Amino acid sequence: MSKTPEQRILELEVKVKLLEKQKVRAEHLAERADKKVIIFDMLVDMAKREYDIQIRKNYTPRLSINTESKPKKQ
Repeated sequence: MSKTPEQRILELEVKVKLLEKQKVRAEHLAERADKKVIIFDMLVDMAKREYDIQIRKNYTPRLSINTESKPKKQ
């Protein structure tokens, strides 16, 4: 049984509304996550300043042994 063009249009409209709601929710969650990152960063800075606590680690990138021994391609 084939769907009429009107039925297909109604289904697509429902799907578009659902996707719009999902997009709004995703944008809200992304904005909330960005705010959390800013707040946590401020808390880490305050802990360092007020209590002299080193929370952030300063990692220096090291080359692996395999990378060092490979000749460069020309």
